[in-house]
Amino acid sequence: MPDKRPLDPLQPVLYIDHCRYRQTYRKRALLLHSSLAEALNAIQPRVKLQLRINDKGPPEDGSFEVAIAPQPTDDSKARQSVWTGLRRMPSASKVPHVDDILTPVCFALKLRDPHKESHRRMLTNLRHNEGSRARTRTIKNALNK
Repeated sequence: MPDKRPLDPLQPVLYIDHCRYRQTYRKRALLLHSSLAEALNAIQPRVKLQLRINDKGPPEDGSFEVAIAPQPTDDSKARQSVWTGLRRMPSASKVPHVDDILTPVCFALKLRDPHKESHRRMLTNLRHNEGSRARTRTIKNALNK
């Protein structure tokens, strides 16, 4: 069931369409959003990444699609696709790691050049930060309740 809470028109939106029959996809979508939001916040603190899951209605069986838009939009052509979990891929490969989509997301949102050294240093610190691992564990525990 799509989430219909109002979105902030000035903030970017992560659109994830995933197979409804795999509950792990929903959990992994929420974890991907929180990880990406944390990474984007480290790059540009004013960015508050919003999330919409299965916004276009029921997706294809076995799919996991990720798109981003600089502001909320109903037009799927205005969203930039950053990941597609193809139907015949192994299930474990369908959901991307935040590192796999960070660069395309930064380009889509016109944030700083992700190839700059300062950007890489921030991401390395973010990946090795114990606080982010603890936050991930907290999110996982909340999802398992």
